[in-house]
Parts: sequence; structure tokens; C-alpha cells
Amino acid sequence: MTRIEHFIAEQMGLGQTPGLSVGILADGETVLSRGYGYADVVTRAPMTERSGVVIGSTTKALTCVAILQLAEGGLLNLDDPVIRYLPNFRLRDQAHAAAITIRQAITHTAGLPPTLSTQTEFLFSDDAGDDALARYIETLSDRVPIGPPGGQWAYANDGFTLAGRIIEVVSGRSYEDYMRDRVFAVLGFEDACFAYQPRGEVATAHDFGPDGAPYPSFFPHSRAASAAGSELILSARDALRWLGAVLDHGRAAGGLLLRPESFAETIRPHFLVQPEGRVAAGSESYYALGWQVGRLDGVSMIAHGGSTITMGSKFLVLPEQRIAVAVLSNSSSDVNETMAEGIARILLGGEPARSFPAVDPSFEPDRSGWPDLAGIYEPQVVQNSVPAALPIELDGNQLVAHTYPADHRRRAGDIFLRPVGDFDFVLSGRGRTGGRATFAIHDEGVEAKWTEVPLKKRGR
Repeated sequence: MTRIEHFIAEQMGLGQTPGLSVGILADGETVLSRGYGYADVVTRAPMTERSGVVIGSTTKALTCVAILQLAEGGLLNLDDPVIRYLPNFRLRDQAHAAAITIRQAITHTAGLPPTLSTQTEFLFSDDAGDDALARYIETLSDRVPIGPPGGQWAYANDGFTLAGRIIEVVSGRSYEDYMRDRVFAVLGFEDACFAYQPRGEVATAHDFGPDGAPYPSFFPHSRAASAAGSELILSARDALRWLGAVLDHGRAAGGLLLRPESFAETIRPHFLVQPEGRVAAGSESYYALGWQVGRLDGVSMIAHGGSTITMGSKFLVLPEQRIAVAVLSNSSSDVNETMAEGIARILLGGEPARSFPAVDPSFEPDRSGWPDLAGIYEPQVVQNSVPAALPIELDGNQLVAHTYPADHRRRAGDIFLRPVGDFDFVLSGRGRTGGRATFAIHDEGVEAKWTEVPLKKRGR
């Protein structure tokens, strides 16, 4: 474990990570489950294996378990249309809405648009009414589909909003009650809860400022928009119980979570994921049901990441080696994914392939061309990282990207560009910390790569 402990310390230092917890299973047995750093950078309360964080999209695989349980009971079929269970579901194109199946909704192939950065209620809503999910779905009537159902893969959180509501309608119970009784209890969870109903040892959420340093920030919570897609609070201890059940094909402490054939469906490749339209030979990744499946250094891998802007996680399973790694953090940055993959590679006897990018605060770039970088950038492909136009401004001697406005409880959604070259930057803030942005000025305009998403500036 010494190499792993050193790697954890190194990456946390590079990313100025406030706190995280790590769980590791080797041959199906717990070999590490502990916290590092602080649950709150102000109070210096320590992070522990029982510190809860809002895990983000790693919630999705557990929601898919619930859907499969209902399918096992004959209460639904994955290839049924969503409107069979939600007859009031509407989109701007109603024929499109009527054609979407449950399977398409939970594999991001429904043609639903990505969550916009201006849609602040998605992760910050005080609406905790029992009908919050049903009322949110009514607001989807103005959404414009981006393509035919089943035609392409595009990450869309609202597919899991639909899934959560279907669980309520079919089971006759709230999403939360169903998950507690039929999923969490079987897994033996002790610390699990939901972000809009927190209890126990829950960490403080953090964001990152212009110098990359963390500060306490808004606590993500939305029963209305993202209950089934991102709002579960887990500890490292409970995360290992879940990943242990994945290694054991659906068998958990409290019995069989799913029948073997149903569990196999959750990790069966359903649709090719093409990150920003690019797939390198040998690195193909497929979306299953709440998981991405592919390979890590030639080894079969099941994995998924999660981000709620100010908290996040990364779960990674190597089923043939019976290895699982859970990283849960009270911030959201590239440290989470870098650490999970690096730990897995160490356990395989190799070396981590990448590191959180180092930023030298004393570096002085040539800023003479920066005024030309300011402007509005349009994404050139449909994806979830930059789902809409991105404004970038030159604020003094720093470039800043704006995602959503401030209010009396939140700072503005600013992403700060920290230079590591004249036109090369490491990002800080709003779930993009550790990502890279590079710019190029051509005769025909300004282009950029923003966390690998191709952008083009409007006009000159």
C-alpha cells in the first residue's frame, strides 16, 4: 500500500484537493478504506471512511438496478416506451417523446439535449416536495431533441429523471423509499442518504478559486431535477459494499440484488461512446446501464465518474482481477479520475499513466494575444462538458469563463484559466478543475480545445 499512499498524497497536493476517501477491494476483500485531508477546510474536520459526499452520476448505476428489479418482477420492460408509464411526458416534438424507450433513456441514446449550464435548478433546488420529480418532468415540454431516439449517444441527465419517475409510478412509492428498501438495504448501506435529505457524517462541498485553492461552496441538492441521476450521498465504506456486489455479479450482504442474467444486462455494452466524436483505436468505450465498459491497459474495466460541480466520485471495477476502486471527494476535479485509474494500474503491477497537471504560479506568459481570446465560444459537437455557448472574458490579467450567474447563496459559476503556456491553460472551478484548455488564432478566427471539446469563437 505504500506506493498507493504516496500516489494519493502526490495527486491531492497537485490538485489542492481539500479531502477525499478511498476504498479498495483486492480479490474481493477490503484492503483500504479511509479518508484523507479535510471534510471542511475551515474547521479542519478530518475526512473519514464514513464521510458522506454527493457522488454525482455514479448514482445512475444504482437507479438502473432498481429499473432491472422492476423488470424482473414483470412490472415493466426496458424496451417499453416511456409514455406507457408517464403519459404526460412531453417534448417540443411529441412524436419524438412518444418514441423514446426506457432503455434509450438510461443509455443516453434518447436524443434528449444535455443539461445546460444555465439550468441552475438541476443541482441547486430547494423544492423537496413529494411531487417535485413529477412537476420537473412537466418542464421538459420545451426541450428540443437533438436527434432521433437510438440514433446517437449524447449524455443527457434528464433520461434518468424519467427513470426515477418511472420507478415511482410502477412501484407506487417515492424513488427514495424504493431505493432505501429494495436496493440500499440489500447492499447493507449504513451511511447512504440523499443530498436533499442529508444525515450523519456529511462533508462540506468545495469549489476552486483563481489560484486553484479550495473554498467551501454550495451544497448540491435537487430532489426535483436530479434525484435518480446524481443526488446520492455515499461514504467510502458503503461504496465498497456496492462495488463488492458488482464483483459478485449482483450478490450482496443482504441477498441477491439482481438475478445473474439481469446483472449481466447492467454491464452489457449497449452503445459506443465517442468522446467529442473521437475514438482512438483500442480505446473504445461503451455505455451499458449506468456504467461505461471498456479496457484499462488491456484489462476489462467497468467504470463511471460523477460530478455535482462541488463534489464528485469515480468508481472503477476490474472484474477479471476482482479489483475495485472507489474515490469519493468533497470537491470535483480531475484528481478523482486520475487517482482511481492510477491506483488500479498500481494494483495491476504497473505505473499510473497520468497525473494532475502541475501549475507553476510564478510562470509569466506572454499575454499580448489574450484580448483576442475573449469572446463567446460555440461547441462544435454535441456533448455534456460544454453544452452551450461559453463566454470567456479577460478580467485584469486573467481569463475567466462564465457558466451561470451568482445569487445570494452562491458564487458566480466562474472557471478560471491558469496559464501553463501563452495559449495553454489548466482550468480551476465548477467541476472542470484540472482540465486543459488550449487556444489557436488563425486567419479565419479563434479555435480552442476545452477539456478536449472543440470550440470556435463567434466572429473575430
